[in-house]
Order: sequence, then structure tokens, then C-alpha cells
Amino acid sequence: MMRAILGGTFDPIHWGHLRPALAVSAHIEAQHLHLMPSAQPPHRSYPGATAEQRLAMAELAAGELVNCSAEGWELQQQRKSYTQLTLQQLHQRWPNDTLVFLLGEDAFAGLQSWFNWQQLLDHAHFVVMRRPHAQNTFSPALQQWLAQVQVDTVSALHQHTHGHVYLAETPAVNISATAIRQAIQANQPWQQWVPPSVADYIQTEALYR
Repeated sequence: MMRAILGGTFDPIHWGHLRPALAVSAHIEAQHLHLMPSAQPPHRSYPGATAEQRLAMAELAAGELVNCSAEGWELQQQRKSYTQLTLQQLHQRWPNDTLVFLLGEDAFAGLQSWFNWQQLLDHAHFVVMRRPHAQNTFSPALQQWLAQVQVDTVSALHQHTHGHVYLAETPAVNISATAIRQAIQANQPWQQWVPPSVADYIQTEALYR
């Protein structure tokens, strides 16, 4: 089985996360999409919702989608959210499956600042979700590394269990969690940016006010 994994703070999870991930998952023919909230993102300040609330929103979003589930793995770890360690441990959990980690182009551009970044592909593939007609702004060192690991076909991802990077053009969805939080605080419309069950949860829990 090919499992696509979308990590993120998800504060809150919204269609800007979900629609590109769903499009890419279908494109690479993944059988399942996992939504994985990060516990203590090393690169981010602490989020506004609690870990439990962010996982609950991911679970509600997953419940509205096909072949999708929320993954609380990182929230259960007594450590910061380092992707390399998480992928290593998820590979131990699903040793016979192909893991594909989805990330945006901006995050990929900063890959060299990640923990053990050159070991990230030891247990998974990476699929970079590119905006349409985006121009690469990768550092020379990252471009050199990418030239060694990039593949141009989906079939290459299925022929190997790990070790490759695939650049996939994805639909541009101009939504951000920051904009949602600001809209809630300003009493402006925001509900259309998240799945209906997530909107209901945010209102019930009075989040971001």
C-alpha cells in the first residue's frame, strides 16, 4: 500500500491543506492519506489551539473525505516534531508499505535546515506540491541533492519504497490558517475555508477568539 502523509501545524486545518493533498494523492495513486498534526514544530511558535483540539479538527476533516484518516503519532511522542525520526518510526510501524511525505514548495526550499535532512529519504519518498508555473528558488546545494534523487514519473515512486523526490503541480488554493484566525477575531466570514464539521467545532469550542 502507498500511504501519503501530510504533516502540519493545522491550526486550523483548512481546504488550502486538503485540496492540494487530495489532488496529489490521487495523482500518485496513493491508497490512503494520513493527516498528521505536528506536536512541537521546531520552526514555529506554539499554535493557538491545543494539540488535542488540532487532532480533533484533523479527525473531523478526515471524516468528510474518502480513504483519509488523522494520525496522532507525533502528538504521542515526547519530543519535538522531527520529520526524519517520524518517518523512520512510521516505517517500522508499516514495514511493507510505501510512505510518501507531502510538503509544499516553500517548506522544501528550506529543507537544509531540517534535522538530519539528508536522511529524510531513507524510509520514504517526498512529493513536493508545487504551485502552477512556480519558479524554483532552491539553493545550489539543494538543487545538487535534488538532481541525485528526483524522479519524473509516478511509476518510479511505485517501483521503489523510498529514496526519491517527485515534483507535482497542484491546484493553488489561496487560504492560510493565519487569515482564518484573523477573520474569526474580526467577525468576518471564514467558514467556507474549512470543512463544515471543522467550522462547527471551531464555533463550539470558541477557538481563536
